[in-house]
Amino acid sequence: MCPPLGDLPTPLHGEPAGGRFVGAVPNSALPARGTIIFLSCLFVVLIPASAFSRDPLLPDADGDPLSEIIVTARKVEENVQDIPMSVQVLSADFLDDADLTRLYELQFSIPGLVVSNAGMFGARFALRGVADQGGASQSVATHLNGVYLGDSNLAMARMFDLERMEVVKGPQGTLYGRNATGGSINFVTSAPETEPSARIEGSYGSFDTARVQGYVNLPSDRADFRLAFIGSEGDGYIRNSVDDRRFAEEDFWGLRGSLRAHLTENLRLDLTAQRVRDDGASGELWTPQPAFLPDPRDIRLTTVTLANPFLKTENDHVSLNVEYELGFASLHSVTGHARNEVSGRDDCAGIPPLQGCVRGVRPARHDQWSQELRLAARAGASVDWLIGAYFFDADGSTNFHFTRPLLSQQPINDATWTSDETAYAAFGQATLHLTDQWSITGGLRLSAEEHRVSEIGTGIDDHRTLTTAEHDWDRSSWRFDLEYTTTGGALVYGGVSTGFKSGGITTTILPSGDFNSFDAEDLIAWEAGFKSQWLDRRLTLNGAAFLYDFRDLQINSVYLFNNRAISEVENAAKAEIYGIDAVATLRISDRLTASGAVVWMPKRDFIEFESQRRDESLSGKKLSRAPESTATASLDYEFPLRGSGKISGRLEYNYRSSFFFTADNDPLLRQEGFGLLNALLKFEPSTGKWYAFASGRNLANQDYFNQIFLQSSPGYPDTYEAGVGYYF
Repeated sequence: MCPPLGDLPTPLHGEPAGGRFVGAVPNSALPARGTIIFLSCLFVVLIPASAFSRDPLLPDADGDPLSEIIVTARKVEENVQDIPMSVQVLSADFLDDADLTRLYELQFSIPGLVVSNAGMFGARFALRGVADQGGASQSVATHLNGVYLGDSNLAMARMFDLERMEVVKGPQGTLYGRNATGGSINFVTSAPETEPSARIEGSYGSFDTARVQGYVNLPSDRADFRLAFIGSEGDGYIRNSVDDRRFAEEDFWGLRGSLRAHLTENLRLDLTAQRVRDDGASGELWTPQPAFLPDPRDIRLTTVTLANPFLKTENDHVSLNVEYELGFASLHSVTGHARNEVSGRDDCAGIPPLQGCVRGVRPARHDQWSQELRLAARAGASVDWLIGAYFFDADGSTNFHFTRPLLSQQPINDATWTSDETAYAAFGQATLHLTDQWSITGGLRLSAEEHRVSEIGTGIDDHRTLTTAEHDWDRSSWRFDLEYTTTGGALVYGGVSTGFKSGGITTTILPSGDFNSFDAEDLIAWEAGFKSQWLDRRLTLNGAAFLYDFRDLQINSVYLFNNRAISEVENAAKAEIYGIDAVATLRISDRLTASGAVVWMPKRDFIEFESQRRDESLSGKKLSRAPESTATASLDYEFPLRGSGKISGRLEYNYRSSFFFTADNDPLLRQEGFGLLNALLKFEPSTGKWYAFASGRNLANQDYFNQIFLQSSPGYPDTYEAGVGYYF
């Protein structure tokens, strides 16, 4: 008998300022015994989850109700139903139909994922409540074609022509390494095809937004080439209260070339080069926090007096994937280079306490190289193994300026910051098949990293002479999984895994005279779940219960010393999260498919806070960007037209409960619960040469924010789009 929930004992986080961080704080407690009882009960009563796609049960060419979803979540190709961990997949069909290019919109299709806007400083990610509560690194990793993206502005670049998007949940410290405590978001671009083909699509929608996108496949005997492109231009959805200007327009373009070459029978090469430029400033924080809106009833009305505010980003990405079959194993090499440049200027969106402010970057740059080597084998029926080595190097520089002319004619900041980051790792993982039904998996990763930073500037809060600091860390991550396959083919599994978020160092000088350096934060996670298919594989039910235990959580603390504000990152907190992650997909008939997914986290609290700097205790507060419930539900219907084609439609609802944007749980910085209703209608003639579509998003015109702090980022209102596409 499971006890009822009530019987169980039960910086501010914002933008970097002056090369330092403005931080968070914490707390709450639950005895381990009560947690384990609750988790065990959840597993017993568990329903749907962990592998999600738009239509995992659509028939294949032979009429089978289930087409396998092949992913590379564990660095080898596998059926998602065979992986003993929670993995969600958004398929190429879903991504094409949804026509969404950024994680700000895609996040609502993935229960448990929260993406918040940080303006010119990129974005922040949270997955199942795991978010960066302080420090300089992300808690959720992002990868493009297997290459880790070390800057959030790279992760927020427009995505287009994708084969799939994989979301691997839970700490992935063994195969993915640092900064994957919450999991990893993996973008996989569409590969060149072996037959000549092309597509072009044009559309027009709300706010006079026109968009064109497409691809061309050019095959040859030994190599195939694909060129993909996208471009958009339109007006913004945020209006100005002092003139007729609009902001957050959809002005961007992207171009990608992909080459796949079969150099020999055993050697394959995949080369991809991509550039994306975004001039629309749709990632900027254009409005003040709700308390300072010019009209509290209109969250998309702002006050911008600066004559020429802007935000421009450029992203380049090159990856080279080489696979060589050795006979006894496969050798994989993943080489990646990525570059990001951001330039911006704004006036703090009319915030009264910062009246007259002008700030910007001119520019901020990030440049990275990475190399991974893996050797993987399925050595007969008894054991599968993988070993690898990894290297990463990134350089960054930011020219930041911040002035408040009403306070002082001298800039607060006019500084250049630099960073240099190097990481090394060796890792391995093996699965031992004890019998036809029982298997165990173990993995280990050894990591080392070095960070170096510098600052020099002429502003009031800047270092007037060149100031440098450096630090290094070592960490190990591991995992252990036990899995059982029933006679009916269902997978039941349980496991424990670890991960860590990188430590860091800043040029902030503490009262002790030392630089502010902080250690990595650690997470240990337990997960138990199942994956199953029923009704002649027309019904998929997957589920998992999870428990996360944080140690040395990085927290930003701000305090005064000698009349000077100091922002210090401390390893000051412990936190605990538990809940369930579930998904169900039912092929009701040949025409109708229903899908649903949910993440429910009844506990997501700080349980301890030991700050050396803050007098206040935030024990019992909720983790920031951690809603208790997120869910999505959809219906897909296909109606054949006799002799003339077919009409397909999708109705979708995405729900997210309330949450706080800061760890101190400030009620002014809280997002209330909301739901988004979306619809799509598509016509395809029997010739299959063209199609037409119409879509609407946020049809109920719900108000919500992607970020609330000093400035805020309101989500889109109701938007509509119609377009046509043609295949060649």
